[in-house]
Amino acid sequence: MSTAWAGGTDAILERMEQMTSLFVEETRKSMYKGESATHCEECGEEIPESRRLAIPCKYCVDCQTALEKGSK
Repeated sequence: MSTAWAGGTDAILERMEQMTSLFVEETRKSMYKGESATHCEECGEEIPESRRLAIPCKYCVDCQTALEKGSK
């Protein structure tokens, strides 16, 4: 019996969720390198400090979302 399956389906799903979270985190970090902008480069609105500290960014949430939807 393979030990890879010993934990059962729940363990596999949990590991997949962990890997997905890590992938998303690394992808977000690589989207923009450098210091966060204080104001959105698209609309000019102030970017909340919590967002600027969470990830380096140059767009507000609304503009980032719109840009991502446009690129799909």
